[in-house]
Amino acid sequence: MGQQEPAIENRGFGRYLRRVRENRKLSLDAVEEMSLGFPGRITKSHLSRIENGQAIPTFPRMFALSRIYGVPISSLAERFEIDLRRSMLSLELGDRSYADLTQELSSLKMSGRYSEALTLCDAVLEEDPAPDRIDRCQHNQLTLERINCLVHLSRYAAAKDECEDILSNADLEPRQRIVALECFAMCCYRLSKFTFAMMALERAQDELVQATDIADAIKLRAYLSILKGNLFAVTGRFQDAVVAFSRAMKEFEAALVPFEGCRARINLAYALIELGKFSQARRSLKNALQEAERQGYDRQIALALSHLALLAYREEAFDNAEALCLRSNSVARPREFISVVFRNCYYLWKIALGREDATGAKIYERSLRHYLNRVEEFLPEAAAYRAHLTGNDVSTAGGEK
Repeated sequence: MGQQEPAIENRGFGRYLRRVRENRKLSLDAVEEMSLGFPGRITKSHLSRIENGQAIPTFPRMFALSRIYGVPISSLAERFEIDLRRSMLSLELGDRSYADLTQELSSLKMSGRYSEALTLCDAVLEEDPAPDRIDRCQHNQLTLERINCLVHLSRYAAAKDECEDILSNADLEPRQRIVALECFAMCCYRLSKFTFAMMALERAQDELVQATDIADAIKLRAYLSILKGNLFAVTGRFQDAVVAFSRAMKEFEAALVPFEGCRARINLAYALIELGKFSQARRSLKNALQEAERQGYDRQIALALSHLALLAYREEAFDNAEALCLRSNSVARPREFISVVFRNCYYLWKIALGREDATGAKIYERSLRHYLNRVEEFLPEAAAYRAHLTGNDVSTAGGEK
């Protein structure tokens, strides 16, 4: 008798599918009927098992559900992957309080451990029952933290959908609504929907002006400024980006948020590089790197080193650029900072080509091919490498914000 393969549970994804179906006011019978025209027919009994975490959908059924529910297949796939990876990890909450959990969450995020932070958010949000752990406001706040983790893990389609869900929530506090709009703008920015990103950002700024009783208004204004700087930078308005990043950096410092202040300083350096102001950019990066190393901000360490590598490459100091790229990758690879790794490998590949090092070039090109479909479309190095693959090689510069 053959051994039965153990079932893989995906309870979080199943709950999400049920919520989407109920929000669309569709019964199990209705979904079964609507699926008849697709290759992957879905019976109501099988959909019930999927929603209860007792079965996983095949790709044809996933495709059918995406069309029936009006949810992009990329978003469903991201949610499925995230929940499947989380189910492979074990996490005991014990009797830890909400304050203890949020402190741990903050530490994980500051060190760039967003996968673990996401797992922690999910464990609390999906706890059943959670009688004394969190109230409704705290639930909304943890949902926003979860969205933030998804953004940092480059799961922008899933994060955008969750932003839309939470923005339809009538009991959001004014501050939470502004944060949700900022996250939505960030997702649109990462998905190259720049017009929608700017519209959401302007709405968030308007709501912030009206909500005069928000205690941390300076900090929220700084978050909106840094995102506006990113939008300016990606559309080539680097002088405007310098103004926005400088404002964000000063506001974060005034609000005593060193982590975000460090991020703003690194982004400011990127804009300065693009304007050809290398000396100013180098000073900004060295200051940011010192702060990041002192505080243990892994992502900022990797990004600052990558920007310094770009500076060295622009100055044709290729040995120094190579060493900085390798240092950056030693931090970025274990943490899966994909865009940083891709960018570093791009310049390592270019350096190897310049040296006529065929073996080295082949190694780095293999990495580029591996990561190409996992980076943002507008990442300059990704655009340049795609152009190379199609025989339209172009020079590039730029970086991840």
